[in-house]
Amino acid sequence: MFTGIKKLQNIPKIAIIVSVICIVIIILVSIINSFKTGKSVTEKKSENPESVISPVEKPEPEKEFNYSDYFTRVTNEPAVILEDMVYNWQNLFDLFSSNPENRYLKYTVSTSSLEKLSETIKKTHKFFKGNSDEIISEYGDVIKEEAGYYKLDWRLILAMIKQESAFVSDAESHAGAYGFMQIMPRTGEKLESTLNLEEHRSPVNNLVAGIYYYALLVGRYNEAGDTNKYKFALAAYNAGSGHVEDAMTIAYYLGQDYWNWDNVKEAMKMLGPDNDSLHQKIWRSKPPNGEFTNWKEPVHYVSNIMFYWREYRKIYKPKD
Repeated sequence: MFTGIKKLQNIPKIAIIVSVICIVIIILVSIINSFKTGKSVTEKKSENPESVISPVEKPEPEKEFNYSDYFTRVTNEPAVILEDMVYNWQNLFDLFSSNPENRYLKYTVSTSSLEKLSETIKKTHKFFKGNSDEIISEYGDVIKEEAGYYKLDWRLILAMIKQESAFVSDAESHAGAYGFMQIMPRTGEKLESTLNLEEHRSPVNNLVAGIYYYALLVGRYNEAGDTNKYKFALAAYNAGSGHVEDAMTIAYYLGQDYWNWDNVKEAMKMLGPDNDSLHQKIWRSKPPNGEFTNWKEPVHYVSNIMFYWREYRKIYKPKD
């Protein structure tokens, strides 16, 4: 009799346990199925998929494009800043390999964080001066004499040689630029005539011709003042005066100081075919010196040489 009563008392407990187990199994099966289908358990299918609205509402196209704030909106592109930072991969490699705290990447990168990282890199990495000591030993007198004649800092010329040819006297580009100063053939012929040189490809003559040509460009942009005139001349040395002055015209049209390199380098981005409507407003045609899509090269060129120049001034004091 007592045994029967105990069995009856155990039935509710067993039922509860079985029920709990069944519920758990059902939940687990539902979760597994949700992972297989890639949907949440509580997710409901939209009854009207076409009604989905984009998170960012696109504005209605304007009949007349407004350029009043165009200059500001196209500047400080994160991608451009990032490219500028990694242009000298040796310096970045040195930083990241020596500092464990920098061995990670963020998935979301803002312009301000890139600028801060860029400044950190420039402050902490080891500068690779290259074969500058050897070049100074062999050609230092020529570099210093020619630079001094045109009242240029010879260490700026050293920075140009590092950027142009990495101190290789017979370096030649795919476009035909040759020597320490990477002088183009047609420019070299004109410089030979101007300077009464038999040729411009030997190391000494290449230096004489290249330094003269750069000094000529500095004089062309003398109104920009220090140190802008050196930056304008560097950009012209790399990309030609025509493209630089077309960019100056755009900066002027947009109400910017066209003697400030920081403004003009941003305006150079607008020389490409994507800005044809702007070109029509300014010139009623394409830029006088043609469209220019490779604006990143002179911008990086100027930035690198100015950086090298600062570093060489630390290494080689005036008494040197």
